[in-house]
Amino acid sequence: MKIEAMTPVKGKLTEILLENGNRLRLHGDLIIREGLRIGDELDEARIAELRQAAAERRAYEYGLYLLERRGYSYRELYQKLTDANNSQENAVLAALEKLTRYGFLNDALYAEQLARHFIEGKKYGIRRAEYEMRHRGLSQEDIDEALSAYDDPEQISSQLLEILQKKYARYLTDPDDRKTVEKVTAALVRRGYTYTQIRYAIEDYYAAAEEQAQS
Repeated sequence: MKIEAMTPVKGKLTEILLENGNRLRLHGDLIIREGLRIGDELDEARIAELRQAAAERRAYEYGLYLLERRGYSYRELYQKLTDANNSQENAVLAALEKLTRYGFLNDALYAEQLARHFIEGKKYGIRRAEYEMRHRGLSQEDIDEALSAYDDPEQISSQLLEILQKKYARYLTDPDDRKTVEKVTAALVRRGYTYTQIRYAIEDYYAAAEEQAQS
């Protein structure tokens, strides 16, 4: 099949017109690498190879674009790329392998980033952070490894006390007001803390407040 024309289109893409009227859209780098010229003869196998290479390039470029905007797990990015228009699974898998090999896609590193975001940034407890990380397609092994750095009773107690002082001080004015304490407890449970952690933190909060009042 002869190449009849080569026309630049959007970005770095070039549209190749074949003599049977079919068209190929290839990245300029691929055209240079393959040494394609007007008048070249392409058999069906070569055309199939070019289509495959173009699909891999599209998936790779789209993957890079998404990763520049935010982190993704392998599973999340696989779903994104396969949902894209004209995607091909073998091309997506090839692109993901390349992204992983070059270090752009790294589930262990992404897990560490998410753990930091949810524990230090959002002030979630480990249970809520684990739920959010699983929801993003990370393996339990990567989640456990990333969260292990935060599984420290003193650190958790300190973080809970900070949350109580900053967000709930206006509610916790009376230690005998069980209804308010239960509402605060429920809010903290939703943030991923255990009842035991919360109970001790509230006790510490009232003890600190009493000590401050007496000083």
